[in-house]
Amino acid sequence: MKNGIWRILMIAIIAGAASISANADTFSAHINSAQEVPMNSTTGTGWARMNYNESTQTLSWTVFFTGLSSNQTAAHIHAAAPVGSNAGVAVNLGSVGGTTGTITGSMVISSTLRDQLRANLAYVNIHTSDNPGGEIRGQLARRRVVDYDGDGRTDYSVLRFPAGTCPGTPRQITYWNRNSLGISSNQTIPWGDACTDFPSPGDYDGDGKDDLAVYRAGAAAGQQSTFLILRSSDNTAQFVAYGLFGDQAVSRDYDGDGITDLAVFRRSATQTDPTTWFIRQSTSGVTRIETFGLSGNGSSTFDTPIPGDYDGDGKFDLAVYRFGLTPANNYIVKQSSNNAVIYTQWGNFTTDYIVPGDYDGDGKFEVAAARTGATGTSPMVWYIRRSSDSVVTIQQWGQSSDVPSQGDYNGDGATDISVFRANNSGGNSAYFTLQSQFNTPLVNNWGVNGDFSVNTFDAR
Repeated sequence: MKNGIWRILMIAIIAGAASISANADTFSAHINSAQEVPMNSTTGTGWARMNYNESTQTLSWTVFFTGLSSNQTAAHIHAAAPVGSNAGVAVNLGSVGGTTGTITGSMVISSTLRDQLRANLAYVNIHTSDNPGGEIRGQLARRRVVDYDGDGRTDYSVLRFPAGTCPGTPRQITYWNRNSLGISSNQTIPWGDACTDFPSPGDYDGDGKDDLAVYRAGAAAGQQSTFLILRSSDNTAQFVAYGLFGDQAVSRDYDGDGITDLAVFRRSATQTDPTTWFIRQSTSGVTRIETFGLSGNGSSTFDTPIPGDYDGDGKFDLAVYRFGLTPANNYIVKQSSNNAVIYTQWGNFTTDYIVPGDYDGDGKFEVAAARTGATGTSPMVWYIRRSSDSVVTIQQWGQSSDVPSQGDYNGDGATDISVFRANNSGGNSAYFTLQSQFNTPLVNNWGVNGDFSVNTFDAR
């Protein structure tokens, strides 16, 4: 497998990033009975992936279901309703019958429904003869991070490194991915070099699934850095030169087309100089260059990048968290919808992790911090100000030696509080998740001592 992957890489080095769809918002949903209102005890499941083309106002969809209690009779998009509420039919997706099936189609939709999709106010409902009001349901939301199978749930992913030291001979990283579609979909794939690479997950080819991707730092100051991407759509490798030694990878979807843009964050050697964002927009291939943030001295004073969609317009905003500079301990966000710069004092970087995410499922990122205690076994306490109503949620979850790994693990469209706990005694490591929909725990043993959790990439 290792040799095969690298043969593909040598044959298919690509100078630029390609895409399979342009100007398209990507939405997905995990579909089950637990999201029905009222919920039922059936065991069917499914997923939906949808693309909205801005230029044609067309929504296209693929919906898969299996294990229904009786034959499927209808499938709809319902809007406008958040998780836990019902709404009327907005789109008839079609019927294929049977207890397992796939539905595809497309249609022009209104701007109202588009905005409802972007605000996480639409859901897919699968109806059956036994449950005519709906047997399984899933809230549609933008593509989740670290979702390698594209079923609308964050997967569990760790990097495993071979024995050895750096610098030295290349040390092949192996991705161990526990995909949420089940054991048969789990992946063990060699990709990257432990001495030079850092994970940079994202959907670079626009197929609704995350690609295996790492950012390889240049060998020395001034030298070229590179993104190595294994595309999920066609198993083709991309080797894309972008950024320089010392840059930080911040690849997200900044232009709102459903495709992850290559992006790096660059500090200056001069403390008072601004930081610079270099973003290669997938819609045009043009690099957007913006100064936003301050460089600081890199140790006791600096801005760190925390991009997210804080204004809910479907595009990631430039954002930094300021430590040791004035005003200290602030989220500073440049909203893509109107270019307004918003300052929000929150947390304390000396004790807190900064943990961006959409915890209330309204389509907007919250200001959020996870506070560590005096010792490794002290509780970790999460402070989240919900964007939907400005109410502050305070939740104890995990311990201070854990690393935050927030993501949408249950597929309800909202970010779950989660931590990765390494087992230093030689046993399995584990993800501990507080599910947003029911406030119930979810524990998944994955990884061993020494593994690095990809799911922690967005915590600062």
